[in-house]
Amino acid sequence: MRATKETKNIDSRNAEKRVVRKGKERERTTAENVPALSRATVAPTSKEGIQPWNWCSLADPRVSKQAVVFTKDAKYFFVPASSSVKIYSSVTGKVVSTLRSHSHTSGGSSDRITCLMINPSNSFQLITGSEDGILRLWDFIDAVLLRSIDVGHPISHLCGHKEMEDQVFVISRKPSKSGNEEGSVAMRVSLRVTTASIREPIQKSTEISILGKIRSPVGMGISPSGKWLIIAGGTKIYVAQTSGPKSGLTKFACSDTLTCLALHPTEDWFATGDDLGQIRLWYCLRDDLTFEKASRDKSAPTTTFHWHAHAVQALEFTPNGAYLLSGGEESVLVIWQLHSGKKEFVPRVGAPIQTISIYDAGDGGHEQEYALGLNDGTIAFIRSGTLKLSRTIARVKLEPPYFTSNSPIPIFMHPRSRNLFLPSSHPSSLQVYSPSSSSLLLELEVSPSNRVSRPYAKPLEPCRVSLIAVSECGRWLGTIDSRDGSAEGFGLETCLRIWHWDETDQLWSLNTRVDQPHGSHPVNSLAFSPAAPDQDLMLASTGDDNHIKTWCLRTTPRKDEHIVNWVLRSTFSYRNQRPTQALWSPDGTVLAVAQTSCVTLWTVKTNTMFATLTSGEINPINRMAFTGRNGRYVCVATHSAFALFDLLRIEVAYTFKSRQGIRGLFAWTGSDTFAISREPWKVYASEQSVRSETIFSFFSISSATPTSQRNIPHALRECIAWQPQQPGLDGKLGFVAVTLEGSLIHIGDEDIQNHEASEDPRSLGDTTGTPAQPTLFQDIFGKSAILESSSLAPQTTSKTSSDLGSQPGLDLGILDGPSHLLPPASVLFESLITSMLQRGGKPEPPVAEIPTVVGNQMDVDVSEPPNHPRAMGRKVTDKEVDELVDLFGDPSFRVPQQNVQKLNVPAPQKSQKHPELNGKPQANGLTNGHHTIVEAPTFKPNGIHKRTKTVDNSELSSPPSQIPMPTIGKKRKKALMA
Repeated sequence: MRATKETKNIDSRNAEKRVVRKGKERERTTAENVPALSRATVAPTSKEGIQPWNWCSLADPRVSKQAVVFTKDAKYFFVPASSSVKIYSSVTGKVVSTLRSHSHTSGGSSDRITCLMINPSNSFQLITGSEDGILRLWDFIDAVLLRSIDVGHPISHLCGHKEMEDQVFVISRKPSKSGNEEGSVAMRVSLRVTTASIREPIQKSTEISILGKIRSPVGMGISPSGKWLIIAGGTKIYVAQTSGPKSGLTKFACSDTLTCLALHPTEDWFATGDDLGQIRLWYCLRDDLTFEKASRDKSAPTTTFHWHAHAVQALEFTPNGAYLLSGGEESVLVIWQLHSGKKEFVPRVGAPIQTISIYDAGDGGHEQEYALGLNDGTIAFIRSGTLKLSRTIARVKLEPPYFTSNSPIPIFMHPRSRNLFLPSSHPSSLQVYSPSSSSLLLELEVSPSNRVSRPYAKPLEPCRVSLIAVSECGRWLGTIDSRDGSAEGFGLETCLRIWHWDETDQLWSLNTRVDQPHGSHPVNSLAFSPAAPDQDLMLASTGDDNHIKTWCLRTTPRKDEHIVNWVLRSTFSYRNQRPTQALWSPDGTVLAVAQTSCVTLWTVKTNTMFATLTSGEINPINRMAFTGRNGRYVCVATHSAFALFDLLRIEVAYTFKSRQGIRGLFAWTGSDTFAISREPWKVYASEQSVRSETIFSFFSISSATPTSQRNIPHALRECIAWQPQQPGLDGKLGFVAVTLEGSLIHIGDEDIQNHEASEDPRSLGDTTGTPAQPTLFQDIFGKSAILESSSLAPQTTSKTSSDLGSQPGLDLGILDGPSHLLPPASVLFESLITSMLQRGGKPEPPVAEIPTVVGNQMDVDVSEPPNHPRAMGRKVTDKEVDELVDLFGDPSFRVPQQNVQKLNVPAPQKSQKHPELNGKPQANGLTNGHHTIVEAPTFKPNGIHKRTKTVDNSELSSPPSQIPMPTIGKKRKKALMA
């Protein structure tokens, strides 16, 4: 029997090997039967070699219901944004730091932050709760994640008190047994972690106790005394003792559905708002309150205020407890005086009010303000003294219904400014967003639309912006908006609008409007030609009418001015084929048009076609991109393959076939690398959830084998290439994409929100390798006007601190000691100045001339051309440098006696101050870049003295021969004689 069993086992193993061999042969046969492309490479089907990629959320379509949280000194405030927390300056409204909590393996928006609070035991720490069920403890000064505690279920509310150290109360959404409905549970969680999980990325709490079930919670808080935990949900108020929460929850009934909760700052009572617009003040927190788990709902004495016609969305008490603020769908802030019942109004704040917070520095130097979180994500500040709107902080607005529709999403990145042009909350509007500063720059209503319709009537179909194009110089903006009017019997309405940037008013003004640019057919492509000094700016458009059109500028003289507008330049087509995309070469001399089965190359000046790029396997063509450092190659893609064409040889360099569908084709300016995005894999994270991801494959122009493959846990709706700040930096490649959920994300290793803006540090504290904390002065007035040595010259010749330390005879380490041990300034001056100043070198490129100021002319700031480097001032000659070194090298600033003019000026008295020249002290004899001759001030009886004479640089070839010596007092003379 044993031999028989062993024989059966051997036969079964052999059978398994034969099945495996047959499977491999079958796969090999299937691969051989696939129609091979000419010099084609087939993408592997396995996921080996695919690495996760960094990504960060730039904007979230869902506006958080968490109110703005201020720091203890009110200098900064926190705003949750998807899976990160943005820290804003209360004075300037700019983002100064960002706390990111997502991981590479997290499933999309499951780690979205829903609540946050300042740690009551440590005012420099922040506690956040997210939908992935994790409590995170942050040190927001250094932007360091200290602790991550797993609660087990999504967290919706969070609160704590200073009397309960290392303990917080949370409300977690727990699914029911059927798996459909969700119920909420109140829990007490300890912030201390177990010893076994202290080294794990996700720790476990030492104590998690359940208080009870909550139905539809809308708010939670702890009374000022720290005795009571209050939770509002549904039509009930839940009250528990913080000292013994296991005793149960006491329920107080309410006749209407509650919508918000606010606790009095000094006394143990609270206020609620309901869906009928009523505000109730509850007085039920008494020491004789009994807690019985099975008790019936109780009633409590209340006071009712009523003004709102719709549901009350937000409530907040002032710090002194004398006033109550309320807001809702009416977009009106109501200020209630509690002891008298009187009210004041702040109407038309801009949008429905969703949250209310109080900005109170407490130092008496800043006026108290009300921070309103509006329904569109804007934060509006209202002065408490004047009840006027002081400032607003707008965020990028992404409307979920617009992004979930099947219409195309227009998204464009301006390569120079690196700003994003996106659709706004309404389909007929655009917005300009700066990812580096996390700020919304402006909004543009492309097509005026009726945004209000009768409730019983069918909503009107709005105009939708489908295409965006911005010129390289940034002065021209082209948009295509269309509206399907077939329901009203009008057909398709399409309009081409070209906008010009007004430097005076700092806004886009409509320059040219062309109705039905391609007849009754839609427009599918729009592109401006690159800026070139010897070429005119042009605009190319393609449409479903099988025509390609180019547009150019025309100047029309009218009386005392010249009117510039856009006109049709030419119209052409190729064999009646439908063009899908028009693209300009990097030098602007060639226009490439993707047709159905080929790519046609056209000479711009003569409108003649000089080449046709075809490949039998690449059909139909839906994407195209120029690649290579000089734009020598054109990559053409279909749904399942792409081909790389060499424009010099007019032949196929190589082709590549993907077993997954190609969703996008991307190229970067000045780079030999290009990439494709493939249809997302479907990953089953659990038995009940499916998570999608997108794979990016990178290629070089020299090989058809992918150089690298990266993936992200998102399915993308639209994606564009993020152009690096300096062309040719392959290590800074990335993407900006819109996910299926409507979130705007950045994909790549470059930290675009902190790398570009030097005044936006990663953290608020001084840490190694990060910028220092900005002072209040810098928050108000920006970066210092004193230029660093690294900004005085190009990067190739700039001197860093390490370069300065390597200068002969100079050791910067001596500056690290205490001030009383430093050597005299006369010893360090010459070496330090010599190491920082640039001598000789290559001549600088010419810069725009700045008009000089002569006499009493006004100083005027002259804007420089955007395509030239910013002028840093006039060039300092070696002769002037030597004179300054000789002048300041002498500690006593003494000059030869024969060059000193005797000044007949009476000695100033102790209480008398020296008069200032022109009302302003002049330094080093330079005023606005001009030499200044300072004459001896001759005093008049009325106290008026002569002014300084300002002479233009062109009139002076060298400094004056005689330098006046400053007045020397008696004490100064004694010191010099000693």
